[in-house]
Amino acid sequence: MSPLPFRAAFARLADVCWPRPCAVRSCGRPVDRPGRHVCSACLARLPFHVGGGACRICGRTIPSGAARAFVCEDCARHPPAYDLARSAIRFEPPFDDLIKSFKYGRALWLRPDLADLLEGAVRAKLDAAAVDVVVPVPLHPHRLRSRGYNQSALLASDLAARIGRRCDETSLARVRETGHQARLHASERKNNLDGAFAVTENEFIRRRTVLLVDDVMTTGATLSECAAILKRAGAVRVWCVTVARSVADK
Repeated sequence: MSPLPFRAAFARLADVCWPRPCAVRSCGRPVDRPGRHVCSACLARLPFHVGGGACRICGRTIPSGAARAFVCEDCARHPPAYDLARSAIRFEPPFDDLIKSFKYGRALWLRPDLADLLEGAVRAKLDAAAVDVVVPVPLHPHRLRSRGYNQSALLASDLAARIGRRCDETSLARVRETGHQARLHASERKNNLDGAFAVTENEFIRRRTVLLVDDVMTTGATLSECAAILKRAGAVRVWCVTVARSVADK
């Protein structure tokens, strides 16, 4: 038996002998998906971005029956530097706890579940074959040392492997430490990011379509600032994908 089928069979046996509870706190059911930590019932309840119209730039959805794409008021008034941004789910309870635990609580076992969502969003909403390189939103070295890992880099690495593309974790750097974006009003976020990012090496950026990866999109200020820097370094297009989008976006 080859190693991969053996590991899969062992994982199924382990789930039978040592059942794991679903990572969604309000659930408590045993996980019925090998190698994952969200049960199939909770997976079916995830608040996916489906239905209604969506801004063709930032992906913001409207809860209506309109099926056509449009350009939202914010993107029309202040066009972002990225070409497209899409997210898998809405950042709302109880599923927002999964991302918070992964980002701040070292719940790295959730990595495959979150990478599944990213991959699904890319394959359903973007052209994976047109992507040349996958780039994570970077952390400043001080915050990286404090946290111990960059959650976006872990997800970007998994996503790149799944779509058969290079993951470039070094070309885009955060060169200025900034305050937490989540604590700022939307109007303060862009100013907070001025001069925060730089491309240190453009070999894998120039003349390429870059897929920028982050965990959560709120106003899109971080993604837009990163996209602007990548385009100055020669990127032809910058597409963005995140696991979740804040329901209080923009």
